Amino acid sequence: MKKKILLIALSSIVLVACSSAKNETKEEANVQTGCDFTQAIAGGWAQGKITPEVEQAAKEAVKEISGDHQLGKIYEVRQQVVAGMNYLITFSIDNGDYYSAKVFRSLQNTYQVKEIKQVPSAVSNCDVPN
Repeated sequence: MKKKILLIALSSIVLVACSSAKNETKEEANVQTGCDFTQAIAGGWAQGKITPEVEQAAKEAVKEISGDHQLGKIYEVRQQVVAGMNYLITFSIDNGDYYSAKVFRSLQNTYQVKEIKQVPSAVSNCDVPN
C-alpha cells in the first residue's frame, strides 16, 4: 500500500514538473512559430543542410556580386521543392560581407540566381520570399 502511494506521489510530481512551461510573451511565441520549419508544408520552405548542391548554388550567387570574390562560410540554408529546388542561402564572402540569395536548381542541375541582397549579419530573421 505504501509503495502505491509513493508511486502515485512521484508520478504527480513528475507530471507537475513536466507541465510547467516557460512563460513567454505572445511575440516570442509568434516568432518561434514563424521560424519553425520542423513541420514543413508540402511545397513550402524547410530547413536545409549544407550539401555540395547548396555550396554550388552559393558559389553561383557569389559570381553575381560585383568584384572578384570567393565564398566564405554558409550560415543558413532553407529549401523549397518545386520543379527542381529553390535554395535560400545566407552566406559570407571573403571580405566579410554577408549576403542572402535565392537560387533555383533545375532538374538538369543548372543554377539560376533569382535574387541576391546584402544583409547586415548572418542572423536569420526568418523572412522567406514569395
